[in-house]
Amino acid sequence: MLTHNPIAFQKLELRQRNKGYRLLNRLQKNPYVLVSPSVFFALCFSVYPMLFCIYVSFHNWDLTRNTMEFVGLENYRFIFTNESFLKALSNTLIFALTTVLIGVILKVLVGVFLNRNKFCHNLVQTIIFTPHIISSVAIAVVFMYLMSTNGVFNYVLNFFGIDSIGWYQDPKTALMSIIVVAIWQGLGYGVLIVISGLKSIPDYIYEAAQLDKSSKTKTFFKITVPLLSPTIFFLLVTSTVTAFTSFDVVKLMTNGGPMNSTSVLAFYIYQEGISFLHYGRAMAASVVLLVITSVLSLLNFAMVGKKVHYQ
Repeated sequence: MLTHNPIAFQKLELRQRNKGYRLLNRLQKNPYVLVSPSVFFALCFSVYPMLFCIYVSFHNWDLTRNTMEFVGLENYRFIFTNESFLKALSNTLIFALTTVLIGVILKVLVGVFLNRNKFCHNLVQTIIFTPHIISSVAIAVVFMYLMSTNGVFNYVLNFFGIDSIGWYQDPKTALMSIIVVAIWQGLGYGVLIVISGLKSIPDYIYEAAQLDKSSKTKTFFKITVPLLSPTIFFLLVTSTVTAFTSFDVVKLMTNGGPMNSTSVLAFYIYQEGISFLHYGRAMAASVVLLVITSVLSLLNFAMVGKKVHYQ
C-alpha cells in the first residue's frame, strides 16, 4: 500500500518555489528579456512597414509584373501637382482641425456634466459610450438614413420651416456631415477618459473652492481644467492622429464624393494603392501623412505639453 510522505511533498513544493524565485530574479536582473516581445512586435508591425513604405515611395512598384523601378522623387512630384491630392490634403486639414477642437471641447463638457449629475450618470454614460462599440458600418448606415432626403434631420428642419439640406449628397455640406458623424463616433470613449480624469481630482480641492465662494465658472477654469490638463493633452494627441488617419466613415458614406468634397488623405492613399494600383504614389502620400502626423504630435508635446499640470 502506497503512503504519502508530507515532508517529501513540502520539500518538493519548496524546491519548485525556489526555482520560480530564481527565474524571476534572473528576469529582473535582465529587463531587456521582459520588453523583448514588445520590441519584436514593434519592429515587425511598425518600424519595418514604415521603412518599407519610405523605400517604395521612391520606386514604381508593379505587382502584376513583380518589378520595382527606381524613380527618385517622381512620385512626390506627381502627388504635389495632382489636384485630387491637394484637395484631399485641404479636406484633411479642415476635417482634423474641426473634429479635434470641437470633439475635445465636447468630451470635456459632457464629461464634467455627467460627473456632476449622478442621477443620470450611468444611463447617459452607457448611451454615449454606445457609438464606440458599434461598428463603423452600422454607424454609417444609421446616419445615411438620418441624413437622407426624407430622413429625420430634414424632417426636423421642415417642421421649423427650414428647407431640406442635401447633407452628405451635397458637395457644400458633405464634409460637414462627415465631421458630425466622426465627432459623434468618438465622443463616448473620450467622455469616459474625461470622467476617469475627474475622479482623480481630490474632493477637498472643490470643498476649499466652495469655502472661498468661488463661482462654478471660475472653479471650472481655475481648478478643473488645470488638474484635468493631462487627460485633455492625451485626448488632443490621440484625436489628432485619429482625425488625420480617418477613413472608414468617408469610404462607407460618400466614397470620397460628391466631386471629391469628402476625399481625405487616407482615402486618397486607398484609391491610389487599391483602386489604381499605383503603389509608389500611394506610399509617397503615406509618407506625407506620416510626416504631418509626426510633426503635429511633436508640436503638441513641445507647445501644449509644457502647460500640462501633473499632480
